[in-house]
Amino acid sequence: MTTQKQPYRCVLSDPPWPEYGGGKSKRGADKHFKLLKPMEIAAVMHAHLYSGPSVEGSTFPSARVDRLGCHLWMWVTNSWLPSGINVMSLLGFRYITNLVWTKPNFGLGQYLRGQHELLLFGVLGKLPSMSRSKGTVVAAKKRGHSVKPDEVYEVIEAVSPGPRLEMFARRRREGWDCWGDQAPEAPADNVTLLSSDGG
Repeated sequence: MTTQKQPYRCVLSDPPWPEYGGGKSKRGADKHFKLLKPMEIAAVMHAHLYSGPSVEGSTFPSARVDRLGCHLWMWVTNSWLPSGINVMSLLGFRYITNLVWTKPNFGLGQYLRGQHELLLFGVLGKLPSMSRSKGTVVAAKKRGHSVKPDEVYEVIEAVSPGPRLEMFARRRREGWDCWGDQAPEAPADNVTLLSSDGG
């Protein structure tokens, strides 16, 4: 759902990277939603950020970014980090830095058990930060699958001006437009924290 009247100056994206869980139990993101390959992610995002031709099967409304200055915050899994930076570049954004969300409990992993998520930050055109007091690490508990912490939104809102759009949204936040297969129509209520054994 979008209410856009001006070009977006801040975009947050949580793409459905192709993380398929292995083994006997289905543990990947495909258990929760349809996954896309990196070039499909780039195509869907490009079509909607730049109001290009619609992507077959897409139900997302068109949006526009401010080509003179826009920030892109994009979640990427460790396995798809190089592809995440490539997608950002294909969308016309310069990769600048990243924010790390650290969690108190271990997750899954083949070599090392994951305990963090990466949020890439890039800039299109020229748009300085509204704040230079924010660091690159947010420590917060995990909440439901793919639910990102409010503390991360607070960093984004301090650094990047509006209007703001969340792509591949799974909940709504006041002051943001959002779209995605799982995007709700109304602002999200408080999300229950997972128990300590749930992440």
